[in-house]
Order: sequence, then C-alpha cells, then structure tokens
Amino acid sequence: MRLSRHLAIGIVSFTSLLLVGVAARTPNARIVTPIGAASDAEHREVARIRAHFDSVLAELAASPAPNGTPAARRAALITTLRAYRDRGVFPHNYDFPDRAIPYFVDRKTGTLCAVAHLLESTGRRDIVDRVARANNNVWVAELATDSEFNGWLAANGISLAEAARIQVPYMEPSSPAQVARNTAFMTLAPLSMGTSVVTSLYNGIGNSDGHQRVSRVLGLTSGFLSAGFGTLLLSKSDIPRGVGAATTALGGLSVALAFRSTHRHTALVAQQKEAERARGGVQASLSPVVGGAGTSSGVALSIRY
Repeated sequence: MRLSRHLAIGIVSFTSLLLVGVAARTPNARIVTPIGAASDAEHREVARIRAHFDSVLAELAASPAPNGTPAARRAALITTLRAYRDRGVFPHNYDFPDRAIPYFVDRKTGTLCAVAHLLESTGRRDIVDRVARANNNVWVAELATDSEFNGWLAANGISLAEAARIQVPYMEPSSPAQVARNTAFMTLAPLSMGTSVVTSLYNGIGNSDGHQRVSRVLGLTSGFLSAGFGTLLLSKSDIPRGVGAATTALGGLSVALAFRSTHRHTALVAQQKEAERARGGVQASLSPVVGGAGTSSGVALSIRY
C-alpha cells in the first residue's frame, strides 16, 4: 500500500510539472512537428473549397441566364470559375483563426477570391481594388448597394444571390506549431485526468479524514493545475470540448475532495483539543501495585494535566 501511494504521488508530481511546462510554453510554442502536418491541413482546406465550387458550378449550369443577358457571357464566367476551381490556388485566412472569413484579395500573396477573379477576368480590376481597399473581408451580399458591382452582375448574367453563393469564406489551416501543441495537449489531457482521479480517490476514501497532509496538498495542486489546463483546452476551438470539460471537472473534483479532507482534519483536531480542554485541570488517580517475591506492595499515584 505504501509503495502504491508513493508511486501515485510520483505520478501526480511528474504530471503537475508537465502541465506547468505546457502552460508556460503555450504562448510562444516552438515544437518540432512531423513533416507534412501543415500541408495536410492545407490540402484539406483546398479540398473543402473545391467541394464548395463543385456545388456552385452545378447550380449555375442548371440555371439559365436572366432575360436580356447574353448567355455567352454567363457561360464564359462559369468556364472561368471552373478553371479557377481546378487551379486550386485560393486566398488564406491570416487574421481570424477561429472563424470562417472571406478575403477579397489575399493580403500577402495577392491571390484573388473567386468573385474578384471573375471581375478581373472581365477587365474590372478597378472594382476589385476599390472593394478590397474599403473592406477586404466584405461579404458579397453587403455589396447590394454598390452600383458598379451590380452593373457588372447584370451585364454578365449573374444575380447578386449567385455571386454571394460563389463566395467562400476561408479557414486558417493549422500551423505546424498548432498541430504539435494540440498533440501535446491531447497527450497530457489523459495524464491530467488520471492524476485528478488518483488524488480524488485518496482524499475521498483513504484520506477522507485528512490525516495525510501530502495527499491533501497534492490534491489541491494537481486539481488546480488540471482545472486550469482544462480551461485552456476549452479555449482551443480545434480541441474537442469534451476533453477540456472532463479535465476541468476532474480537476475541480480533486480540489473539492482535498478541501473536504482539509476541513475534516481541521474539525477533528479542533474536537480533540476541545475534548482535552473539557477534561480540564489536573487529574489524579490511584492504582494498587502488587509486589512480587522480595518486593513490597503499595499504591501508585498517577497525575495527568
């Protein structure tokens, strides 16, 4: 039993140090990740955008050009959009890691979004630059009052709703540091939950009266660290919320049971002191002493104070 307790204490201490290290490294993580981790995320983002254009192209092909609009212009835009889709070079979301946001023009590479690309392909780069300067993250539906843009739509047989449908918001692919950090988080989460379970069991059963001070301290320490670590996980949009919630809950349980053990220990100590005070003063008692061979018998006086 003693060996198991010492082993558990060692695990709790080691994991607590790991959690402290992760928390300290999180703001400026410099973790080496497997080659290709970031590219895999980028490939998934490109596949998502291409799947969006597959649906849009099917919808556009199934709808005729509005009355009075040359069908050839609409067909040309559809062909241009299909080539844009096939090329697979799209803007990136640099500024909103937790949100899907449109970019009219990629501010680093100059890559145009689909709607901006269609505008440029018909000689209206002036509209592209003006819109990007005003609000590079504009939603096409917000251009409903832009007379030049609406004139371009009408001339090319595209409705505002269809242009809004063509537009796609962009997600930020996970960087290598993010991938590695999330891997570390997902590795440490079970350890964190395990330490909280161990300290909870000790302070809930074996140390329910709080006689083991080390168990109480470890329960509080590991519990607070686990709860803080779980809260950190909850703030990460790419980490399952259930993992963060479970880590936080088990950390809170460890803290609660450690506090309960501490409270019970304090209460027991207070009761013992109160009992000693209740006996009060000096207490004397007499007891007979029976002597053996060669010794005398007598009475022993015992004084307690």
